[in-house]
Amino acid sequence: MNAPEAALHKCPTGIPGLDHVTRGGLPTGQATLVLGQAGAGKTVLCLQVMAAAIERGEGGVFVTFEESPAQVRRNATSFRWGAALLASERFRLIDARPPIGAEASGEFDIDGLMSVIAAAVERHGGPWVVIDGIDQLLQHQPNRMTAIDQVRSINDYCEKSGWTLLLSGKATSDSMAPAHLEGIEFLLPTTLLLSARMQEHRLNRALRIAKYRGSGHVVDELPMLMDDEGIQLPYHEAAHADAVSASDERIGTGIERLDGLLGGGILRGSSLLISGRPGTAKSTLAASFAEATARRGERTLYVSFDELERPYVRNLASVGIDLRGPIESGLIRFQSLSAYASLVTEHVLALRRLLDAFAPHCLVIDPISALLKASAAEGPRMATEHLLDMVRRRGITTVLTSLSGLQDPEGEATLGHVSTIADSWIVLDYNVRAGERNRSLSIVKSRGSAHSKQQRELLLSNAGIDLADVYEYGSEVLMGTARALKESEEAAAERSRQLERKQRRLELERRLEHTEHERRRLAAELELEAAEDAETDRLARVQGGRMKRLRMADREVPSRHEPGPEASGSDGEADR
Repeated sequence: MNAPEAALHKCPTGIPGLDHVTRGGLPTGQATLVLGQAGAGKTVLCLQVMAAAIERGEGGVFVTFEESPAQVRRNATSFRWGAALLASERFRLIDARPPIGAEASGEFDIDGLMSVIAAAVERHGGPWVVIDGIDQLLQHQPNRMTAIDQVRSINDYCEKSGWTLLLSGKATSDSMAPAHLEGIEFLLPTTLLLSARMQEHRLNRALRIAKYRGSGHVVDELPMLMDDEGIQLPYHEAAHADAVSASDERIGTGIERLDGLLGGGILRGSSLLISGRPGTAKSTLAASFAEATARRGERTLYVSFDELERPYVRNLASVGIDLRGPIESGLIRFQSLSAYASLVTEHVLALRRLLDAFAPHCLVIDPISALLKASAAEGPRMATEHLLDMVRRRGITTVLTSLSGLQDPEGEATLGHVSTIADSWIVLDYNVRAGERNRSLSIVKSRGSAHSKQQRELLLSNAGIDLADVYEYGSEVLMGTARALKESEEAAAERSRQLERKQRRLELERRLEHTEHERRRLAAELELEAAEDAETDRLARVQGGRMKRLRMADREVPSRHEPGPEASGSDGEADR
């Protein structure tokens, strides 16, 4: 907070959205001008602020210059807080309307009015004062400058007395001053402009902080609702504290194969968008997630636009998804809403109240694109972004379905641009081939998760939902009958290959057997040859030994024809 804001003391209005956009409420001890067209909610806003002050133990005075006290009371009792306001002793309602047919003579005694208000404030206590219909009072002044001076006197009196004053008045279009009081907008420090416009045959109310001196504030025109609770600014209530941690826990979708493609499921507290054309099973996937959540014992708020509970649950049972049991046990709260019946802002407010009351772990909205049917000045994209921000801050895991436009050939353009803000995005489509239509599923993105990039066939049956394995044929992914035909052809080709391989094995086995027989025959011949060679070697050795012995014998026995040594010697000597 900057220094000027720190120095400015504020009183809360008790309207959560208004206190949020004004950074704490309206300036204490000063006047705030509340301007608007007929039916914009000026009187209701002032009464609601007064009721909140009474509830806090403060007090206030309500001065009416236009409606009768009876009308003011009827207006107040139509709201939840009205009875307590009117029954409180700290509330005083003053009828300051001029008599019917009275003619103005001279200037209005503003000091007298302030004295009456001061006496009432002193008697009832409390710093709040409302002057409803200030333009009705000041139109009787003889000139505009005198009227403006009297407004200045009122503002000065409030500052001296410490009152927080609300001055309401009618304004045409977006003027910052009541009719015939141009210039008053420069005098007062704070101005709220309320508007009521017809759009698509529906009344759209809005609030804008035209000026707020000394304080930061939201300057946009804010969608505003009026219901039994009074004035509501659904998009600008203080957000829940961002205390939810980034969980690494994975939550199953109820489809085992899809969980595998998503790395184990979607992250708790994240958002999943399921988009596709009509009939691609968006609701079926969303219901599968809700059923899986119930099996874990967790609560799911299931919001269906334009679909009634009983036929919706019956149709899902035909594909094996049971929501009846979890609904009856209280784990699933099924809420059917009509997109046409309310403004987008009203739908957002209704969803916030459902979340507050049921406190679910998971939220399913089927389809979020139905918000396009609802009238709104702000558009469905703002509503969707606000919803996702709200559930993320609460740590609620969210599944949204969205219808894709027929002009989108790929089925990936989501109405309201939901895909840009969802954490994970699954696209369902049709695969049309040879006159047959099959459903397909692909994961476009999944923040924080590794995920499959393949397109897969989505199968629906009485047993539930499943995904077929990827079947690629060239650059195509075949599905349905084309896939079955190709699988049959490949199965027949595989059987033929198996038969050929079997016959080839038999032929090789026969050849191997013949080869083994021939090997044994040759081995026998080789063994016989070896035996013969061994016998030949043995006989040769025997014969060689016999011959050796004979030679040795010849050397050892002398021949009878050879002379001995003695005879030889005698003969020699005789010869000599």
